[in-house]
Amino acid sequence: MKITPLVKLCILAAVGCGLYALWHKGVPRHQEQPKALGETEVAVHVGKISLATLRHGVTAYGTVEPEPGAADKAPASAQIKSPAAAIVSDVNCFEGQQVEKGQTLFTLNNIRKPDGSVEPALLKITAPLSGTVVYVNVRPGEVTDPETQTPLVEVVDLNRLIIAANVPSSQMSALKVGQTVEIVPQQAEVHDTSATAETAVPSPAPVTLTGTVTLVEDRVDPKTDMGPVDISVPAEAGLRPGQFVRVRIITEERRDCLTVPSRSIVKNQSGEWVIYLVSGKQAIQQPVKVGFREGDTVQVQSLVLQPGDKVVTTGAYGLPGKTKIRILSE
Repeated sequence: MKITPLVKLCILAAVGCGLYALWHKGVPRHQEQPKALGETEVAVHVGKISLATLRHGVTAYGTVEPEPGAADKAPASAQIKSPAAAIVSDVNCFEGQQVEKGQTLFTLNNIRKPDGSVEPALLKITAPLSGTVVYVNVRPGEVTDPETQTPLVEVVDLNRLIIAANVPSSQMSALKVGQTVEIVPQQAEVHDTSATAETAVPSPAPVTLTGTVTLVEDRVDPKTDMGPVDISVPAEAGLRPGQFVRVRIITEERRDCLTVPSRSIVKNQSGEWVIYLVSGKQAIQQPVKVGFREGDTVQVQSLVLQPGDKVVTTGAYGLPGKTKIRILSE
């Protein structure tokens, strides 16, 4: 009997269905459906809750200056000018030299008197205070002019310096005489000139000095809306007149604050500040009240937190209320 193409097609279809049925029957049940996926594990870094002293302050900038005079104290600097028209005979000082009060700085000769006559006597000009010669603008043979406003020599007691800072008027009310001040000298980049191509070398971390507020003026500059504040500089601080510095005037201090790294503080979907407390291999969201911030440290308030508790730092943003974690570092 002749088999038509239609019959052949039906036979092939039947064989295919039979083979599929046999194969499907031999497949284990656990392969019929993929196994349900487990809970997602998030890799995070963690830190510890600790107790610390945090300080709130006003940041300002100022210039190092010699201490001004007061009723019971002479100024810490002196600009020496020529008392008369004369010829400079000798210069007995140089910049950077330490001098004592009464030490000769320069000598004048052929002094011209008010009546026009010339006196061939020598006149020694001496230091009015002990300190460092920071400026010399006189040479032997020069003729001095008493009318000029430019000093010939300047002497400064470098152990009696202040910082003349300017603070926004809105923050002046928080300042008081006697408050502690952190002083940070501004440092520029250091360039390595020994290299073939000039490269910038990072400066070492600046040393923080401690001073005290000595004067808070009542006046405010209407052009800048800033008020003057004087700050003492510790003796032997190594600062120089004219140097630019940053200061932080401490207006409040809180001891034994419960603190966390700033990276651990995030906001949840409701806009609340939260941290993620580590409990075993899980991170659990915990609402907190945020207080002082100082650098990378933040004060938090919560009845359930204790010093030594671990919290998620890097990786905290976007975590659900409770999630499985894998700790990368502490």
